[in-house]
This record gives sequence, structure tokens and C-alpha cells, in this order.
Amino acid sequence: MGCLRSWRRSVDCMKKENHRQFGSLPDKANASALESAFRILARRDHTCKELAVKLRQKGFDRSAIAGALARCRELGYLDDAKTAVIIAGHLAESGYGPLRVRQTLGQKGIDEATIEHALARCGDEEAQVLSARRLLEKKASHLNREGDPWKRRQKAYRFLAGRGFASAVINRAIADV
Repeated sequence: MGCLRSWRRSVDCMKKENHRQFGSLPDKANASALESAFRILARRDHTCKELAVKLRQKGFDRSAIAGALARCRELGYLDDAKTAVIIAGHLAESGYGPLRVRQTLGQKGIDEATIEHALARCGDEEAQVLSARRLLEKKASHLNREGDPWKRRQKAYRFLAGRGFASAVINRAIADV
């Protein structure tokens, strides 16, 4: 219940800040789209593309969506660069490699320059090798069931490739598997 109250408070604060800085929007559809955007952004950060898709699913027209996105950007509630860094950091901490991070950010509508900036959160090649080795340590009991060392290496390679690590990183990580 406390979480719901704080969520409502944050939406109310967003509305008050909007009205104080910019006044109310001219028509009801735009105001409704902006309120929906505030509610969506109060839950978690979204990219511009994600927010536009969610507003479109709610039935708002293009002009109302464009107005809501512009206002959210002006207020600082919508920032693709900040969101990309947050997502990249979360994925890197969860054991995903830079290829997977790049793919995920691209699907969320982040531009290439912002993706490159966010990929710095994945670390250099040494950090990626350490991350890949930690993943293999967690997976060791499953990998050790395979008696054939060649098949064990293949399984480890497929696993790390699926997590988004480059082949050079994978080869270094599985050298002792």
C-alpha cells in the first residue's frame, strides 16, 4: 500500500511541476496523453520509443504522443542516454556481454552513438573475460556432467555466445574448461 501511495505522490508531483512550469496543455487529449506518460514513467525509466509505443497502445493520436514526449523531455523525465546507461549497467551486472547489451538497447530504440557510450559499462576485454569466467563457474556443475572435454567446451562456448560475449572473450574464458 505504501508503494502505491508513493507512486501516486510521484505522479501528482509530475503533474504539479508540469502545470507550474508550462501551464496546462490546450486540449484534453494532449493533457490525457501527458498524464498517461507521467504514470508510465513513474514506474520505471523508458526510452522515447517505448513510451511512444505504450501511448499508441492506449489509443492516443500522433500529435498527442509527440506533445507528451516533448514535454517529458523538457521536464527531464525522459532521457534515452540515462536510460541506456542504466540498462547497460544492469545487463552487464547480470552477466550479459556487449553484443547482447547492444542488441537490447537497439531494440529499445536507442541510437548508435548512445549505445556506444552505454557500452562503456560492460568494461574492457579483461573485465568481460572475468565476467564470463564467473558465469562458467556458476554453470560448472552442469558442464562437468559432460564427460567429453570437447563437448564440454562446445557447451560453454554456446552458453557464453548466447549471453552476448565476443568469440575472443569466450576463447580466453574457456581456455581451462
